[in-house]
Amino acid sequence: MSLRGDVAFNVDWARTLTDPQAFAHEQRCLGYAWTFLGFTGDVAKDGDWFRASLATRSVFVQRFGSELKGFENVCAHRFYPLRTGDRGNGPIVCNFHHWRYDKDGSAIGIPKCQENFGTVSRALGAHLTPIEIATCGTLVFGRFTAPGRREPLEDFLGPGFPILEFLSRPDRKPLALSHALEANWKLGLQISFDDYHTVAVHPTTFGKSGYLDREKLTYARFGAHSALINSNRPQVFEEMSVACADGSFRPTCYCILQILPHFVLALFRTDGDNFSCCIQQFAPVAPDRTLFRAWLYPAPVPAEGPWSARLWRRLSDPVRGRFVLHYSRRVMREDNRICEGVQTVAHQIERPPYLAVLEERIGWFEQSYRQLVAEGEVFLRDKRQNASS
Repeated sequence: MSLRGDVAFNVDWARTLTDPQAFAHEQRCLGYAWTFLGFTGDVAKDGDWFRASLATRSVFVQRFGSELKGFENVCAHRFYPLRTGDRGNGPIVCNFHHWRYDKDGSAIGIPKCQENFGTVSRALGAHLTPIEIATCGTLVFGRFTAPGRREPLEDFLGPGFPILEFLSRPDRKPLALSHALEANWKLGLQISFDDYHTVAVHPTTFGKSGYLDREKLTYARFGAHSALINSNRPQVFEEMSVACADGSFRPTCYCILQILPHFVLALFRTDGDNFSCCIQQFAPVAPDRTLFRAWLYPAPVPAEGPWSARLWRRLSDPVRGRFVLHYSRRVMREDNRICEGVQTVAHQIERPPYLAVLEERIGWFEQSYRQLVAEGEVFLRDKRQNASS
């Protein structure tokens, strides 16, 4: 039975796909939600940093000893970006006027400060805008600070936390790819929830065996997020979370987790008992443009069986990785074609969609998305009130 999305979707749900003002408001609100920024491996050494995007705003994360700190990538003086590369190592110094900042984002070294500003650097009180940073396994998440909001990342992810923690620890450098998606980020994310399109869009891969049987699948909803597991065993998601927490998890079937706002982790069989992971991010850029990034690597589970089987897996993983990369690119191209096609007529969307039972999680996403935006609107209001008081 097909369902209208009226309950989950607002009538004007597609406005942010085309309206720059609606898109900007949405992103300001979503900036208060924990958002994937990068990997701890990119900030392994003291002074290491990487640049990222948080709700379309340029930010950077840097290691100071045992701490990870995050800031908006904008100098407090004349607004030049402090980090102009993707990653690097070194102190926070602006290349426009050589303002220097400490680990708390305070301006501590301002050239000729007394002569130019009539006081010393620290007394001027200039500082960077901080962002909150937390980690799950090797994943780095961030969000803008909000009055009274102190929900830890572990609570935000709920039972998904141990799964991400377990599966995000590759034993080798992942294969990375990225490309521009000429479509709104929500369209990219929505197709990852869609288990109904595989036959039409992916006939040689996911869809070659026909349509999925909803009764043989598990759809799990946890907080703002959800998961698909290709098994109908009772409590399969809960068991997976517990097994990942105690380190005993061994994959047996396909599963995919979507973490709002726009993070995806898929676990899939490549051959025999070998599984791979694919981390994806749909980073918003503009109403009709998204930066898609993905990382592929063998699932971080120990090889079992005789020594010969373990050795063969170790030797064959690089070849397997190239095979996975090839087919992943094909699937991504096919999905992109659909998303970009929808974007071309997004200005004509004036009602909620029909949702098949295999598209149920799209409705869940839309409900959770609306809730996150509503929470962000409260934080924005409180911020304005605090600024005016």
